[in-house]
Amino acid sequence: MATTNFYKTKADAVAAVDAIYNPLRNEYGGTDWGGQFTAAEDYSYGTGIYAAIGQYVLTSSDIGRTETSWRNFYRAIRNANLVLKYVPPIPMSDADKNAILGEARFLRALAYRNLVRSWGPVPLRTDPTESVEQVHIPRSPVADVNALIIEDLKFAETNLPEKQTLIGRPTKWSAKVFLADFYMNNEMWQLARDKADEVIKANVYSLVPVKVASDFETIFGPTVLTHSEDVFSFKYSRANGGSQIAQQYAMPNSAYSENGYSSFYGVPTMPLLRDWDKNDLRYQFDVYTSYPNRSGVITANSADRPLMFGKFKDAGFAPSHGNDFPIYRYPDALFVYAEADNEVSSGPTALALERLNMIHRRAYGYSPTAPSPVDFTIATAPTKQAFKDLIIRERAYEFLAEHKRWFDLVRTKTYKQVIKEAKGIDVPDKFLLFPIPQAEIDNNDKIAPSDQNPGY
Repeated sequence: MATTNFYKTKADAVAAVDAIYNPLRNEYGGTDWGGQFTAAEDYSYGTGIYAAIGQYVLTSSDIGRTETSWRNFYRAIRNANLVLKYVPPIPMSDADKNAILGEARFLRALAYRNLVRSWGPVPLRTDPTESVEQVHIPRSPVADVNALIIEDLKFAETNLPEKQTLIGRPTKWSAKVFLADFYMNNEMWQLARDKADEVIKANVYSLVPVKVASDFETIFGPTVLTHSEDVFSFKYSRANGGSQIAQQYAMPNSAYSENGYSSFYGVPTMPLLRDWDKNDLRYQFDVYTSYPNRSGVITANSADRPLMFGKFKDAGFAPSHGNDFPIYRYPDALFVYAEADNEVSSGPTALALERLNMIHRRAYGYSPTAPSPVDFTIATAPTKQAFKDLIIRERAYEFLAEHKRWFDLVRTKTYKQVIKEAKGIDVPDKFLLFPIPQAEIDNNDKIAPSDQNPGY
């Protein structure tokens, strides 16, 4: 993008922000970054291009996909840095300008969050790469990357609007939920609890009512534009720039997608699936043993794929899918409050239990805000550890296929035990981080072969 004759008007600034979204949308709606983690989670095996990574092995093809993700995240960062450098001189109101800068910083924070989770220390680029010399940047400590993420999110929280006129763009409340989640993932418990509490008390979001399993289509369906628990999601359209999400989870001849790849499947003996109450409407919506084929005939899953996952379905037979991908939903704020309060209070409190129960009630078709027969009680999980285990399990059920389970297992340091019980596989330590792309090592004089992540 030529900076000399661009960046003249507010419309130019908005177009520049739009360019940040494209590489991120490719990752969340494509087959690279998110699919790697779905295959690695304890309820899922991978097939085809995900078969090896589902066994915790990275083939050259797998590494190629991780390198694509690295490039896309840094493209988003480059585009954000261009906005942050060239938008400030553009004449417009301070409120409009700071909102644009806040949006760029929110998206940059998301890209860096994904990089540091997946590769550990990474080059910290805060200026546009506009010369060869700027390519040569060493890996920065994780703490430094995290500090920039928090700084970016605080700026976004302050300067983004309460509401956006165009759905799919982050608001100040999106930034608050992101901050709460980031604090939680980094064990900054008091900050996490307080930020989540701020979001909940504001009554900006509410859980979408569910009476029967199919009601979850009003959250995850291909024609949904937004809903009351949509905090931030990447938006896709059948007609323009659709995703490949639905086809990853559909059988080849399924009515759930034009091109079903059946990339992920589970087996009934996996503890997470085995122990999931079959009366839970999330199970009934998310997991299936049979499906309508393209002629409308109900067909049993193949024997080698006994349980398939149906959170994202698109029966429109479009060449691309309209299902949005949620980065944050209102349940994130409720879960963060419950988990962080449990840590701060050294055990479950009545309010933390209530906020966990809001999600659990909805899962059985009850009103989230009224006591129900399925409520958890203090007796259900009387200790700090028992309550934490309950929260982590409930997060798995609520966020199935939303790219959160693997990171929950890693941050709670339970991934080895859980994967061993589910798949009988010992996860190698090196699998916690992807390899730094060879092209980065070859082209960046500040990263040597000896700087490669362990095991690669």
